[in-house]
Amino acid sequence: MDERAKMPLREDDERRRAEAALQGADERLPQVALSKIARDLTGRRRDEEKFRGLLESTPDAMVIVDAEGKIVLVNTQTEKLFGYGREELLGQPVEVFVPESMRAKHVQQRNGYLANPVVRPMGLGLNLYGVRKDGSQFPVEISLGPFETEEGLLVSAAIRDISERER
Repeated sequence: MDERAKMPLREDDERRRAEAALQGADERLPQVALSKIARDLTGRRRDEEKFRGLLESTPDAMVIVDAEGKIVLVNTQTEKLFGYGREELLGQPVEVFVPESMRAKHVQQRNGYLANPVVRPMGLGLNLYGVRKDGSQFPVEISLGPFETEEGLLVSAAIRDISERER
């Protein structure tokens, strides 16, 4: 004998209503999922626009590097300060901004920072210099800040030209 035939009429009626409701949900499921995905993407796009807006609005050169020291993002101030175009910098090692005589040491220091990444000034008590595309050097102040992303650890460096202060 069929199990449904054994059910009292009330339970059988409730089962049919439940099946009908689920069937309607199954038909709406792709639409609901697509709507949620669209909202998530719109929210993410809005967040990315805010982040880029904040990055561009800062008066300092901002350089974002990955855990390998490769440049993944820069702002317009970085282009102006160092004389590079944005596309020239993306994927390059951050040491492109470091004087030649300090590059090997900087790689070691960068790796040491990654072992304990915290918000802090770089080279506290030292005279730091940046190098422009044309090879000219200038005194800088640098602040570091780590942040975790879906792609892994990134480090932001806020770089300020302190030439006027040094005079």
